[in-house]
Amino acid sequence: MKRYLMTFLAAFMAFHCMGTSLPSQVDSHDIASLHAWGPYSKRYAGISHIPDMSKGIRFDFSVMPGYYRNRQLVPHVLFESSYYPWEINPEVNRITYRYELEWKDKVYTDVTYYVLDDNRTLVGIHCVNNTGMPQNLVLNQMAYIDYPETYPQVTATGASRLQWYNAIDYMENESVRKSPQYSLVYDGWRRNEERTASSLDGSILGRGFGRSEGDRLSYQVKILPDQENGAIGIRFKVKKGENAVLQLKGLVEQSVTLKGTGEFSFVSVLYQNKKAGEYKLELISGSTVEIGLDGFFIGSADDISNVKVVRTPIPFTPAMEVGKNKKDFILKYKDCENYYGVAWNHQHSEVREILNGELESFFRRKVHDHVSSRLVGDRKWHYTNAFLRPVVLEPDSEQTIYMLVCTGDKEQVQQELQSFHSTPDKLIAQVKSTEGAKSKDKVLPGGEKYLLGNRLLQASLLSNIVYPVYTQKEYIRHFTPGKNWNSLYTWDSGFIALGLIDVDPAKAFECIKAYTTPVGSESAFIHHGTPLPIQMYAYADLWNNSLSRETLEFLYPRLKQFFNFMVGNDPYSTTRMKGSGLLRTWDYFYNSGGWDDYPPQHARGGNKLVTPVVTSAYYLRAAKILRLAAKELGLKKDMKEYEQVIGRLSNALQTYSWDEESGYFGYVLHDSLENAKEILRYKDRSNFNKGLDGVTPLTAGICSPDQVNRLVGHLFSPDELWTKVGISTVDQSAPYYKVDGYWNGAVWFPHQWVMWKTLLDLGKGEEAYRVAHTALDNWEKECAASYFTFEHFIISSGRGAGWHQFSGLSSPILNWFAAYYKPGKVSTGFEVWITKSEFNNNNSGYKADISFDDSTKAHERCMIVCMDAGYKYEVLFNGKSVKSRSDHPGMLEITLPATNKTGELIIRALN
Repeated sequence: MKRYLMTFLAAFMAFHCMGTSLPSQVDSHDIASLHAWGPYSKRYAGISHIPDMSKGIRFDFSVMPGYYRNRQLVPHVLFESSYYPWEINPEVNRITYRYELEWKDKVYTDVTYYVLDDNRTLVGIHCVNNTGMPQNLVLNQMAYIDYPETYPQVTATGASRLQWYNAIDYMENESVRKSPQYSLVYDGWRRNEERTASSLDGSILGRGFGRSEGDRLSYQVKILPDQENGAIGIRFKVKKGENAVLQLKGLVEQSVTLKGTGEFSFVSVLYQNKKAGEYKLELISGSTVEIGLDGFFIGSADDISNVKVVRTPIPFTPAMEVGKNKKDFILKYKDCENYYGVAWNHQHSEVREILNGELESFFRRKVHDHVSSRLVGDRKWHYTNAFLRPVVLEPDSEQTIYMLVCTGDKEQVQQELQSFHSTPDKLIAQVKSTEGAKSKDKVLPGGEKYLLGNRLLQASLLSNIVYPVYTQKEYIRHFTPGKNWNSLYTWDSGFIALGLIDVDPAKAFECIKAYTTPVGSESAFIHHGTPLPIQMYAYADLWNNSLSRETLEFLYPRLKQFFNFMVGNDPYSTTRMKGSGLLRTWDYFYNSGGWDDYPPQHARGGNKLVTPVVTSAYYLRAAKILRLAAKELGLKKDMKEYEQVIGRLSNALQTYSWDEESGYFGYVLHDSLENAKEILRYKDRSNFNKGLDGVTPLTAGICSPDQVNRLVGHLFSPDELWTKVGISTVDQSAPYYKVDGYWNGAVWFPHQWVMWKTLLDLGKGEEAYRVAHTALDNWEKECAASYFTFEHFIISSGRGAGWHQFSGLSSPILNWFAAYYKPGKVSTGFEVWITKSEFNNNNSGYKADISFDDSTKAHERCMIVCMDAGYKYEVLFNGKSVKSRSDHPGMLEITLPATNKTGELIIRALN
């Protein structure tokens, strides 16, 4: 693990080189180790540049190959469009997409974006003809700008001498009726926040504010010198025909009536004889009418009376200068201080403008209009088009064309374009040298057959990054499960973080951190979707892979806050049933385990008095993980708190949820006092929870030997959960099993990864190997056939399905590949805690200090260590030989003795 630790530390050193504070000192949710250039577009695949993180504006550049005057590809990121993330390095500064013009690999274009520095990206367009016929290709390059979905399209004129306070920038926001979301606002927004392009800043305070008399906001405001007598100008919106009352306290003591027009209006409130300085201003609802507050101005009454809010459409059309040689152009967008330049080295070209909102149908319809310099459609957007044609490829030939995309002030851009034209070989030689020297991670010989699938998934993972995503009053770059989902996804991103551990640990840390908040925040964590504790599982794996104490200490209090809310320790959390103590999260999301159409979840019909198993079981394991972290950090009081949760949830699951008849744990029905009544059953009275939810207590480590045998038996029975493509979500023998569902009738990887870790904890290494390699084999087969990285596999066909460039819940493939085939990698279950880990230089020797989760009775556990493939090994624990086996050279599956005592593990070569 020494190699992994060095990679992790080197990534953190890069923060210092960029002048960024240590991650432990940063509360931003951005993936800050990324470059200004990256694959961030939400429209068309290519390279994007972020001129100013705070604005949410993005410049995009996309290469669109095609056949000249024939089929034109438009690589839209929101549907299948014949492009494939092909290879992306962990630094995300070498990004390759493959464009298939004739399937499969007969005629194609590989486009590589080489990020040279903050100002320049070189684009290599490698065109290949593997047919016996000549091919005429065309390359259309599109340059354009994009804006956030709710970018303000109004501005206030006459407000230069006024102070503006946005309504969401409150000090306090106390509603009379506190919803379950009071301490967990969805998407990390502010309480009552709404996003709208009709506001001055993009956000207003609404969403029910004012429906209860007494809803209160407070602000810290400042009276400037010469403004001792002035006014507060409040911009608000109330439903047409209704009137709301707002009481002002602090700076002024006055009540005003807000007359509803359905549109934003101003009301002005005077203040007098106030000394310059800071004041508290409270806005309190004096009625039961909802109010939308954009914010307020403070300053002179005359200035406020002269404020006008005018419409400002998005200025997406740039000023454009085309070079004399017509092989480059310079763009200047109104909302960007910098300029953009594009240059190319193909002789036959033209610069065109396209005026239409979308390209996927309009541009393809215009493919035969190769004469016009302006293609005019609905004029809802502007694209600057470098039209390179034709690119003639002889039979069985290839050709590479280069382009430069750059940014800076106008003089810088001009110099870069001139340099590209005069000495293009310098830049080309620079990237070719990096291509030749690019490092390839060693893999054990048995893993070479999985390299394509692993590479494609890494490329999907590192291309599924979007900007802007809005959270916590900032625009961020963020990993998504796929470009189809333009938002944060809590549990998916836990698996993304796990996958990143085996790609770039620094990004894994940032991905975990993105979902945590400082202690005391009004949102306990960043929540979107299924609220399972996968970030805590990733936290444990990140520790075992990096041994970074700084990371352990920084994330711990944030994850503890996350945990406390989800187990009902927060006073505003509604997760814990008052009677049984079991957990349910229906107030926060409809989906308990990410499995959308899981039968009992789907059938509960909104009944909040039903508890699933997975929430209690997974948070039980999270409690044990955080207890181990607290132990490492010397936090004895915290350890006792976790032990109380462990005891409570263990007892509740065993008492109320175990169904002896079926051998599954079941959903539990409760009465109105939240006391457990009975297990939820299907209409034939069978357990309604025959599926992955019903076996999750295995993960918690609370099952008796008999329960373990029965639950593992379900997992590997071909009549129940085991299939030719892995573990089914729903028991195939259950009357509610379907062959055509989304999760029901399909195999997904996330819960399989949890079961894989669990099997290692149970000492069942051979079964764990079977789970991982069934997934790896099917994944590789599908990737080789389709080049797609799918969401799941349909059991009836064995083929991949769902989103075609998915990486979120499919990321366990990266972990399984690394676990069994990357020398220098150590993998464990949840119950092994590593405190020292070191390989020798050629991975033929390994030493580690290991401790165990002693909240579970001592038992055998397995771990996997990848060594050099050229040796046979012996394994010692505390000086005594222990069992090990190898399914292929270099991979050791070690069975640790049944103990909870800390020990030293030594692996040494025998020859």
